[in-house]
Amino acid sequence: MHRILIVGAGATGSAAALRLRQLGNVELEVWEKARGPGGRMSTNRQEVNGATVRADMGAQYLSVDESDSASLQVADMLLSSGVCAQVSSEHLSATPERPKQAKHLAGTAGGVNDALKLLLEEAGATVHYEKRVASLDLQSGLWRARPFEGAPGMFDAVLVAVPGCGVGGDNLLKIHGSWEGMLKQEQNKQLMAAQHDQRWSFAFFLPNDCQGVCKRYFGPKAVEKVVDDDVLHLLCYQSRKTEIASKAASGGLVLVAHTTKEWAKLHAQRGGKDERLLKEVAACVQKLIGLEGPLSKLTSVSKVITWKQSQVERPVSSDGPYMVVSHSPPLLLAGDYFTHSSFSGCVQSGFAAAESLAALLKEATPKAADVCPDVSEGTGKKGKGKGGKGKGSQGKDRYKHDSWDYEGGSNGKDHSKSGKGGKSSKGKRREGQSGYGGYGRYGWDPYN
Repeated sequence: MHRILIVGAGATGSAAALRLRQLGNVELEVWEKARGPGGRMSTNRQEVNGATVRADMGAQYLSVDESDSASLQVADMLLSSGVCAQVSSEHLSATPERPKQAKHLAGTAGGVNDALKLLLEEAGATVHYEKRVASLDLQSGLWRARPFEGAPGMFDAVLVAVPGCGVGGDNLLKIHGSWEGMLKQEQNKQLMAAQHDQRWSFAFFLPNDCQGVCKRYFGPKAVEKVVDDDVLHLLCYQSRKTEIASKAASGGLVLVAHTTKEWAKLHAQRGGKDERLLKEVAACVQKLIGLEGPLSKLTSVSKVITWKQSQVERPVSSDGPYMVVSHSPPLLLAGDYFTHSSFSGCVQSGFAAAESLAALLKEATPKAADVCPDVSEGTGKKGKGKGGKGKGSQGKDRYKHDSWDYEGGSNGKDHSKSGKGGKSSKGKRREGQSGYGGYGRYGWDPYN
């Protein structure tokens, strides 16, 4: 049986895992740096007045292109399972990023990342959380994957489903090893040409006595409003969205604000723990919805994620929705940076890459299961299916990584105003040659 590693448990990686399971009997491992699945479909949770309240910090909905059979197949699975429900367009705003001819799904329990938990469960994948890939090296006809922390692994094939090249903290530029030297010059050029915008996302968990103000601002049906002033792009009524999807009271009150990309770019060098910026955005929201009283009504319980690579503005110009770096042993790249930033874009890339990888392995003899890598580095934290964590001890390595107190998130940083914070440490910055395969103009900082 072939051992396959999928790097990243976002929408693309989860879709690829599902498709690989459909195509044959393989052993699937998924390594994800965060504490749960999600990527840019990350969901934060907070205990407010004795209730667990969740907020979607990235994608607000799963936008499904009804002309794409793969996306419809996945959407039907999510709807029939009860994990997601369709939200009528009458509740939504016509944002530039949202496909016009699409149906939109929301998580019935308050988080879109529940959809990815189901895909991974259906794939039967062994998911290792808080396990981030540092390098991929060709060794004896196999791929040796080494994490920043924990044990390495040997695989017959690898599918990398992390964000493309850019300024974000977790993307292709952060994964080193001999695989970099296998990129053709044209592939290198294509990867470096992809562009993403930047946005910040703020979740404000409000007291229940603010319900009336929110209902007056959003009206009887809307769950979001386009703002597009100097600071805010979109304001989302997360609580109402959850109530519509679940047909039950959400148990808390939360608004999610997405900044404009211009505002995010202006403050790109600042961190999400900057109190001044939190208050600036909170004041804008307070004025917008007409909330009286102290600003602390918004800021006392809040979350911030700085998305340094958010929506794809210019995808990779390639022959298909994925890229083959190595045919034998297979190593493929997939992600919305080959298609477009929507759930369908991720599914299209993940499914196509999985089908190509399966074809490349068809005549190959499985070897990874018979090889024992050096396990002296320890073991990582492991989960199965829905993302539950099993017992395991983390080994010590020369690298440390950030862990954040949110469910998922692969390319943004989460900063909480209250609740339990994650551990953090500073990485060493290196200077190197520009372009992919070197450390780039931004240096190598695995914790950026």
